[in-house]
Formats: sequence, C-alpha cells, structure tokens
Amino acid sequence: MNKKGMVQLQESILVMFFVMIIIIMGLIVFYKFSLNSLHNYEMEYREQQLLSSLISFPSKFGYTYLGSSNNAIDTSKLKLYNDLNYGFRKVIIKQVYPVSSDDIECNAQNYPNCNTFIVYNKQSPILKNVLIESMPVSLYYPLTDQYNAGKLTIQIYY
Repeated sequence: MNKKGMVQLQESILVMFFVMIIIIMGLIVFYKFSLNSLHNYEMEYREQQLLSSLISFPSKFGYTYLGSSNNAIDTSKLKLYNDLNYGFRKVIIKQVYPVSSDDIECNAQNYPNCNTFIVYNKQSPILKNVLIESMPVSLYYPLTDQYNAGKLTIQIYY
C-alpha cells in the first residue's frame, strides 16, 4: 500500500470515529431530555390524581338530610370507615374554626369533643417523597347539630 492510501484510510477512520462520538453524545442528550419529560409527566399525573381525590373525597362522607345533599362532611361517618384502601396516603380533616388551642384526635370515646380526624393513614417505609394538598370544608356534627369550618388535607407518598 502506498502512503497516500494509508493517510486517506486513517483520515476516514478518524472522521468515522468523530461522527460516532457526535451520534453517541446526541443520543445521550436525547435520553436525558426524554427522561426529564417523563418525570414531568409523572409529577403532573400525581398532582391530577391528588386533586381528583381531593375533590371526590367529601362526597363519600357527605351530609344528607331527607335525601338532599348538603355541602358538608358528616363527622359521624368519619369514624366508621376503617376498611378504606387509598394506597400510600394520609387523609386528615381538622377543625379550624372555632379555634382550639390543642389538637385532640377523634375516637369513639371523645367524639364530638375533638378537632382532628385521621381518616386514613398508610405509610410505606420505602417511599420518602410526599405531595400535600389541602382544601377548606364544612364539617357537620350531628350530635350537636352544628356546622364548623375545617381543612381537608391529603398527603400522597411516592
């Protein structure tokens, strides 16, 4: 082989090597952007899931009078639902008005003289991230026939 042919062969190999490096770098950048986009879609899905459960939750424990639905959560129903399965999340309803100096968790013995209902609480030792959303609700206490202001908080662990 002559020297001119060897130089051209080495140049071709060198050009192919650089082209391959550029293609590999492009694939890596594309993979990173795709992974980031997938993570954003996952977070949007989790937020949508949280908001839909936040909107639909009060209707499950709603107060009805003679068949007509009122926009309030019946607090007597909250202590009856122990067999719920919402996945890894925590659902808390707290009375915020009238203001109480200390948090008293509700159970069968102290109801209605309490202000915090832990409706559902299932945590995973593996999942460390949490997404929290709250909304104001009206709480109805049927034993005393009074309405109080409350805050519904849902925490999703992922």
